[in-house]
Amino acid sequence: MRWFAAAALAALAAGCGSTRIYLDRDVTTAVVLWPLNDSNERDASSKMWKYVEYEVAARGYALVPREVVEKFYQDKKFTGDPGQIKEYDTKELAKIFNADAVVWSNVAEWNRKTLVIYTSINVKVEAELRDRDDNVLWTGKGEHGASTSALSGKKGLRDTAGALATDIENYAPQAAANCFGSLPWAGWNPEAKRTEAPPPAK
Repeated sequence: MRWFAAAALAALAAGCGSTRIYLDRDVTTAVVLWPLNDSNERDASSKMWKYVEYEVAARGYALVPREVVEKFYQDKKFTGDPGQIKEYDTKELAKIFNADAVVWSNVAEWNRKTLVIYTSINVKVEAELRDRDDNVLWTGKGEHGASTSALSGKKGLRDTAGALATDIENYAPQAAANCFGSLPWAGWNPEAKRTEAPPPAK
């Protein structure tokens, strides 16, 4: 996990010079659950998990360690079907993991389509940030993909062959980045006077 910590620190440093939008709530810790999976790829959610973690950590949230979350899934025998976590609601999970918020996410698409001369790849992810009272604080959607056609000539043929050989997971980091691009930073804006927290998102 050293690469993850280093990448998160790099992202934090890169964002220091930009204008940040803060959540402006007492929400600084989060548990990132194993993503749900509505795609046709069985391993899509396990592959996406680290990219969701990265995006949330990059916006200043202190994450419940992955090994703690994984142990919970193992103890409850949810590893075969991460969707079983829905047996617990957000309030229960926030209490179990002692977190201010819970990140629910879903891999809506993890797909490669090939029709003789046409190939397309697309990864789509959806997410919500809910506080310990189950209020929705933020929602996001993002996707990333590419398409090629042999109709464009020799270059198109090469592109199609390249797309066929490309691991779909290569598109996952950008899909996650597009999804979480609007996620507010954790906590309160340190440069602004604290006011009453805004109402939860609808």
